[in-house]
Amino acid sequence: MASSNALNNPNPHAIGALLTKLSDPDPDYRFMSLNDIHQILTKAKADFLIHDYNISSRIADNIIKTLDDQNGEVQNLAVKCIGPLVTKVSSAVLSPTLEKLSLFEIKNSVDGSIPSLALRNAIASLPRPVRGVTPSREVSETYSIVSRVLIPRILGYSASSNPAQKPVSEVQGILDKNKYLTPESVDVLVEVVVCFGPLLQPLEVEKLQDVVIQILERNSTPSPVKKRAVVALAILAPYLTTELLDRFIANIQRSLKQPKLNPVMRRLYISMIGSLARSIPYKFGERIPQIVEFVLSPLSQEELQSLLDAVSEGDDQVLHEFNEVREAALVALESFLASCGLQMRDYTDDVIAACLRYLKFDPNYAVDEDEEMDEDDGDDDDEEDEDDEFGDDAGFDDDDDTSWKVRRCAAKALHTLISTRSTDLLEKGTLYRDIAFPLVKRFDEREETVRLEIISAVALLIRKTGEGVIQSISVDEDSLHSLGLNRKRRRQSSSGVAYTNKAPYLGATGLVSPTRESVPPTGPRADLSILTPQIVKAITKPLKGKQIATKQMIIHLLDDLISVQNGGLADHFEQVMPSIIDVTKGMTGHASSTSISLSGAASATPITLRVAVLRFISDIVKTHSSSLFQPYLGKIVSSVVTAVNDRFYKISSEAVRTAEELVKAITPPRARLTTQKHRPELHKLYEIIVDRASTSDADTEVRQKAVQALGTLISRTSTSDGMTLIPAEMRQSALRLLLDRLRNETLRLQAIRAIDSISAYSTAPGTLEPEWIQQVALELVAQLRKTNRALRASSVIALQHLILSPAAKGAIEANTAFDIVAAVLPVVATNDSYLLSPALLVFAQLQLEHPQLGALPALVTPICELLKKSISGLALESLVVLVTNIGQTGQGKPLMEGALGVGVAGDPAVIGKVTGALFVASGGKVGVKVENFIDELNKSSKLTPPDTARQSLALAILGEIGLRLGAESLLQPNIFLKQFHEEPDKVSVSAAVALGRAGAGNVPVFLPKILTAIKKPGNQQYLLLQSIREILHQVIASSTDISSYEDEIWQLLFSASRIDDNRAICAECIGRLAIMEPKTYIPKLQELLKDPSPVFRGVAVQALRYTLPDSDESFDLMLKTVLVDMLLTVLSDKDREIRRLSMTALNSAAHNKPDLILPHLGELIPYVMTESVIKPELIREVQMGPFKHLVDDGLEVRKSAYETLYALMETAFSRVSSLEFYDRVIAGLDDDNDIRSLCNLMLSKLIVIDSEETTRRLDSIAESYRKTLSTKLRDGAVKQEVEKQEEAIKSVLRVSLLLAEKTKTTLPGGAGTAQVQMQAQQSTQNPVWQQYWEWINKDFERQIKTLREENNEMGL
Repeated sequence: MASSNALNNPNPHAIGALLTKLSDPDPDYRFMSLNDIHQILTKAKADFLIHDYNISSRIADNIIKTLDDQNGEVQNLAVKCIGPLVTKVSSAVLSPTLEKLSLFEIKNSVDGSIPSLALRNAIASLPRPVRGVTPSREVSETYSIVSRVLIPRILGYSASSNPAQKPVSEVQGILDKNKYLTPESVDVLVEVVVCFGPLLQPLEVEKLQDVVIQILERNSTPSPVKKRAVVALAILAPYLTTELLDRFIANIQRSLKQPKLNPVMRRLYISMIGSLARSIPYKFGERIPQIVEFVLSPLSQEELQSLLDAVSEGDDQVLHEFNEVREAALVALESFLASCGLQMRDYTDDVIAACLRYLKFDPNYAVDEDEEMDEDDGDDDDEEDEDDEFGDDAGFDDDDDTSWKVRRCAAKALHTLISTRSTDLLEKGTLYRDIAFPLVKRFDEREETVRLEIISAVALLIRKTGEGVIQSISVDEDSLHSLGLNRKRRRQSSSGVAYTNKAPYLGATGLVSPTRESVPPTGPRADLSILTPQIVKAITKPLKGKQIATKQMIIHLLDDLISVQNGGLADHFEQVMPSIIDVTKGMTGHASSTSISLSGAASATPITLRVAVLRFISDIVKTHSSSLFQPYLGKIVSSVVTAVNDRFYKISSEAVRTAEELVKAITPPRARLTTQKHRPELHKLYEIIVDRASTSDADTEVRQKAVQALGTLISRTSTSDGMTLIPAEMRQSALRLLLDRLRNETLRLQAIRAIDSISAYSTAPGTLEPEWIQQVALELVAQLRKTNRALRASSVIALQHLILSPAAKGAIEANTAFDIVAAVLPVVATNDSYLLSPALLVFAQLQLEHPQLGALPALVTPICELLKKSISGLALESLVVLVTNIGQTGQGKPLMEGALGVGVAGDPAVIGKVTGALFVASGGKVGVKVENFIDELNKSSKLTPPDTARQSLALAILGEIGLRLGAESLLQPNIFLKQFHEEPDKVSVSAAVALGRAGAGNVPVFLPKILTAIKKPGNQQYLLLQSIREILHQVIASSTDISSYEDEIWQLLFSASRIDDNRAICAECIGRLAIMEPKTYIPKLQELLKDPSPVFRGVAVQALRYTLPDSDESFDLMLKTVLVDMLLTVLSDKDREIRRLSMTALNSAAHNKPDLILPHLGELIPYVMTESVIKPELIREVQMGPFKHLVDDGLEVRKSAYETLYALMETAFSRVSSLEFYDRVIAGLDDDNDIRSLCNLMLSKLIVIDSEETTRRLDSIAESYRKTLSTKLRDGAVKQEVEKQEEAIKSVLRVSLLLAEKTKTTLPGGAGTAQVQMQAQQSTQNPVWQQYWEWINKDFERQIKTLREENNEMGL
């Protein structure tokens, strides 16, 4: 309407013209004029109205007047104008504007909430204070206006009166009792507290609280307003002083003690209590003993019996009020359990009894309370029930029955109890003994929302039972793709899942048919095993019903059940499988059920139900013996084939995955004895998988999974046992299809992984055609030039498996081999640690088939260049295999010349290992002899100064030659001993390691001389210990017998450990001895842990720690019986250093042997928790020159304790009490910098592991973070201190960003009612966090922006 220039550069004349049109009779003109004003206020400079009092006043008056416009759109736009208006006007205009808004009354509209919405918008737009930060002058002035104008209006005083005086009768407050109240009126008070809470004076807080309580206690107050008032009370709570809070709780107690308290008021008081628990959990937790009885008493058996008596006498009026009070009490009880879990532990029995009492509270439905689940459900009734909707009660009208809300709240409270108390109550057996069976019994609940909550609680209990259980179960495929492969020994991950280097893309390999896991005689898993038959019986009827949400929740529960037990349904297939198969076919239910969801879970629809059932079939096939589902195999395959053809891609995709699991179950080696009878089903699966993999009209995800499934099917039928399952032409057709898919960009990665699996399993020669092998090999090496890292990694690994496969032996022609080498050499040149090992193994295999490759300069030169770089681990082992093959094929001379040419330019240990291996593999026919290396050593030693690099290289080569030649070696110990010096230097250490490696190859010659030399006085003892360590390391790997020397070594090690420098290496050697002979040395270690000498105790603890990462089954069996006792002994040691070492041992056990310590964490954890507490008696003051410093002698032990807590969080968090654990983590945020960094890392993981408890702790986290960010360094701080503080700030801000994102506790401002309520709810739950978040976004805006950009770059 106005010109662009008038909007961008407003002047008084243009604004006056717009204001005049606000009185135009045409509502369109009014709207357009108001819209122009809104744009001016939004886009204009912040100070364009500051100095123009007249224009500011006119704009404010006209916009306020427009709030009463008869047109609703004009009104809404006027509300939007209020926010930008108050940010542009001066304080002289702001004060009367707010007063006019607070006095404004609607006359021409029916919506009485408009003035409150406008006022709330104004308050939200004003500059606000930040907790912990000194308010600016602008903020102080704004608060002064709010305090002088708005707060008196909320309280019902005139703006000029003192709040302490009596109300002026002529003034009607915003929340006055004679005024019609709306929820938006209460939102004005909420907004004042949210925005200006930190500046509110105690008297103002008290008066505002009084007003809210008056609203709640007023009988005429509408119910929605009372609900908002409860929220307002919770928002006020953090600003209540201790005295006010005590007085308020005392008033609630006094009111609740009244014998004839109105049920409505009783419900409100209980609701207030629950809101306080959520708002101020720590303050309120201290007062739980005073208040909990008033929440438990409405849930008592006495009051329930009184109600039942009244109802039986015909008084039905009391039932509705009774339900509302019980609902409020159970909601409050849930808040207590969630927010004040530690303080509620003393009331566990009462809580369980109350929840179970009202879980079955259904006064309108007559059921015998003592009725047990019917044990004789006949098949005759089942047929009749299938046609009935589950839970329907014919002829019963329950529109006025609200008892289901009480039952739902009881189920939710039990859900919260299981969630927060599973650690201790599971071990005690309370959850299964007292809660599980009553919950299962209520699966026949007639109200579906209640039924879903009950099933959800049981499912949670099952999941909690399985957390921390170590077992080999399938893992997510994406996580497998990111793991390294081809390790000889794969340590267990933190979840206890073992990975192999075969078929890395098939999830669980399923090589053997699953067997029943042994159930412990006692404990949670034993309790679950006993409960399983009752669960199956309870779900049979609803699983046949028509309620989709119920069936989906039951499927999830069963999935959890078999995941935890790694099976568990073997005895119940007849009850479960028919219904499961029916659902798989696509049965639908009532439309009313399709939108039901539970606590953030996805909605239940026929589609999601079918997907869940297909996933369940996959899991049940993986975890149960193939013989169990053979009777149902035909029906299962038919239903899966139907689902694969479904037009909805999610169903089709999940069905393909299920088909893949079925293929694993009916093919060798898992189904070796019954394969032939499954050929028809296998052919059906082959046809549908090939159809989906070859089609172009299916969804990409479906085709990708089909290609993967095809790889599984062909690989399983390529073994000697499975060759006859599908005809050769079908196999070759599938292989050609995979080759074609390998050339398709969208399916290439899956095709590579399928080929990888086929190559890994194809053991019979002739299975793969030579032409196909060569084409695939060339396609794979072509992918190594691509930028996609996952594609390159998968290609080189697939190439390795293909080249090494027995089926490919002799199939690679010389020209193809040269092409492969040329294509793979860039991988060697880049020294990519992930790709290097398989690339070298490809060269090694090709070398055996084409010996001429080893003499090519194109291969020798990159290998020599590689020796100049850092190489270790698997890559070094693969390089040794390659050079060994080159030597064995008689082509080692060029490579030996090249390696010796590298000489000291590389790591002597690496070059020595490679050169020694090449020399021995070549039989010494590489142009050099052992004597040449000895001469080189002697010449380098005689130089002045000696050439230490050449000495070290010659020693490393000689040591490797001695190790590999063994008894054939002519090397003598003196060659190495002569290089020992009085002070351990580079050459001495190299000589010691070489002596050990050579000694491991010829123990009878070397070890006696080493043991003799170590007994002589001098400074060479440390070096000889290095040699012994190397010998022990090698003999464990080669299983060499040194039993005749073990006792002597044991005695020498403890004798040498008296010297401080020797202790660590002596402990490692003792640990290796214990691994070799656990029956002999573990008992000795156990005795040493009680030795009077702290030195020997310390060495024993370190030795125990060294045994944990590397050990075998026999050692684990021995350790299992004594590990916990050993840890308990050292954790309770009186010596602080021993306790520190014991923490490192427990840390190692948590990572490497979690299954041995998990059942006993209840005994171990208290020691760790105790050591993580700051002990003031260990803090002393030290005088350093003119300065005094505080030294904490307990810091190192505390660091070890927090490191152990971190390890336990990763491996066994479910077995640790989360409440105490969070207390220690939050305490660590105020500790030393190293501990603080570790706690930040823990929080970044805890937000994923336990998001609910992390969200509840946000306020405490915010307070600790504020201290860190507010720390000011002293003048003249050194560079190290500055860098440390900058890193601490960056770490805090990074975790803050993560917490804000994951908890979803920060929302931008908005004018919508829903947005207001969400903001109010979050402010109620985490007010301190909200203010902290606003503060860091203001004061650390630049750093947060940088961190966000870094996160975006990393894809976080």
